[in-house]
Amino acid sequence: MPTLLRGWRLIPASIVAAAILTAIFVLTGLDWAYFVWIQGGHLFGALMAADGFGYVFPVLLVAGLFLAALWAPGRGYGVAGLAALIAAGLALAVSMALKAVSGRVSPPHHTFGADLANADNSGEFRFGFMNEAILGGWPSSHAAVAIAVAVALVAALPGARILHMISFVLAVFIGVGVTFGFHWLSEFFSGALVGASIGIWAGGAAAARIAQLFRR
Repeated sequence: MPTLLRGWRLIPASIVAAAILTAIFVLTGLDWAYFVWIQGGHLFGALMAADGFGYVFPVLLVAGLFLAALWAPGRGYGVAGLAALIAAGLALAVSMALKAVSGRVSPPHHTFGADLANADNSGEFRFGFMNEAILGGWPSSHAAVAIAVAVALVAALPGARILHMISFVLAVFIGVGVTFGFHWLSEFFSGALVGASIGIWAGGAAAARIAQLFRR
């Protein structure tokens, strides 16, 4: 168990770093400036693609790793699949918990109200419990889960470089794609920070513990 728990402090540290980064984005106006800029890009199709794919990406990756473990046992695919599964579940739980208490208001996308589309609400947080919907919010769960899975894969299966590259490209597409309307830019970076810390933990400490169990 000590091996499994080692490194958990990186997760709360990443949350603090994400909060500081978000404050910088809000106070400098970077969140709002990015939102205004991105609205001229006609990227609604990419937004919806990233949103939808964000739900299936971790499922496909974990399922693929488990299938690979059946096809080629002894190469670490099973351990990597379990680590990715742990990373995805923990990233979702942590990001949803943070959304529930941070209460950050989503960007005023035209799709959800043209009358609000010119109002800078990037600094609106309704702290408490469930004072704001968690379908958007801080940090981005799409980014947290996708990055957590990609990082866990690197830590648990270091030799699969092509798979690493594909996973990170897809994870960044998902995380950045949802900033085209559903999330502020800082929510992508915050989710990525939190997700990366969870991925490091799951891919390193958790995978090592799972490997020990398999050897017994």
